[in-house]
Amino acid sequence: MSVMVRFGRRKAFLRRGKWLSADAGLESRLNRVTDDWIQETGGPPINDRDHERTVANEIAARLGGRIAKRVPPAARQSAQIYISRRQMRLNFS
Repeated sequence: MSVMVRFGRRKAFLRRGKWLSADAGLESRLNRVTDDWIQETGGPPINDRDHERTVANEIAARLGGRIAKRVPPAARQSAQIYISRRQMRLNFS
């Protein structure tokens, strides 16, 4: 676990760039909003020391949640996850 965020009585965990939650609807929404945010803005800065915390802060602010707990991730591995998610998606249809 890297970051646990509370949305009312529901909890979600951001780990390795993906949200996990017992509430499937919340999990799906969090992952969709995160993907959209990364595509719009490029996500957390490349030189950020804690990418997951930055993502969790942004998504919690957008959806009315708050960070409850945080465990620092391995910085190099975390950076690589978010660098790969920055790739543009092109629609050829």
